[in-house]
Amino acid sequence: MITVCIPVYNADVRVLARQLSGMAASSGIAVELLFFDDFSEARFRAVNREIMEIRGVVYHEGERNMGRSALRNHLGKIASHPWLLFLDADCLPVSGNFLKRYAAETGKNRVICGGTRYSDEPPAGEKLLRWTYGKAREALTAAQRSAKNSFAITANNFMIRKETLAAISFRESIREYGHEDTVLGYDLSTAAIPIGHIDNPVYHTGLEASAVYLEKTRTAIDNLVKISEEEVTDPVFIKGSGLLRTGSKLRKTGLLPVVAWFFRMGEPLIRKNLTGPHPRLFLFDLYRTGYLCSIS
Repeated sequence: MITVCIPVYNADVRVLARQLSGMAASSGIAVELLFFDDFSEARFRAVNREIMEIRGVVYHEGERNMGRSALRNHLGKIASHPWLLFLDADCLPVSGNFLKRYAAETGKNRVICGGTRYSDEPPAGEKLLRWTYGKAREALTAAQRSAKNSFAITANNFMIRKETLAAISFRESIREYGHEDTVLGYDLSTAAIPIGHIDNPVYHTGLEASAVYLEKTRTAIDNLVKISEEEVTDPVFIKGSGLLRTGSKLRKTGLLPVVAWFFRMGEPLIRKNLTGPHPRLFLFDLYRTGYLCSIS
């Protein structure tokens, strides 16, 4: 019934594999656990080979790095079952009935998103920015996600029919980090395929240090701007992204270079707060908007 598709890159997936295997064994449904390593460092490949001994697990290693979009499409092609449940390698299901809850949705939508949750216990100080942002902006209920954006998908935890992904795949032209799932959601919406939301979250366990997260944020914004200029120029896509929508308004009012100038002047102080023990989301929003303006 369900193939759980997990792209792996520089992550230890042994706990996730054991947890999913136990759930699959007790679920009473047909489940394939498909892990594919995207040419990780040797130390991760060495430890992850242990999961080949776990019941229900199929493990492959790539001979080169395929990239996030291409690897997800490849997993969809080699999966054995008609439903594909995509999970990130740095997550753990919250509920012991995680697979059963998804199985119960197979007759309702062709695309179902389960959501994300973060631990209530704050992490070490150097990882507080990622946790603070995730708790406030990403840990949303199904109702909140449904109301937020008509084509929002979070690729860390969603299920899609195999035939649907074959028809509307991740765009492999998007090779850099960030927003390939946003584009998939847009493509599904354009094809009039509704996206359902349920409360079946996973814990995001792979929290980066704040300085690393800021660099990943910049990379994701670089990619979002590139996508909006070269890949998807539809105004509907621009309006669907809060960051792009803000940038468009600033450009129309002539304020974009002004915001870019203030960002360059104030970035060191903003960065100091965001990488410190009390990161403020207001400043993170300013950082993201300012960086967008500075590269536009």
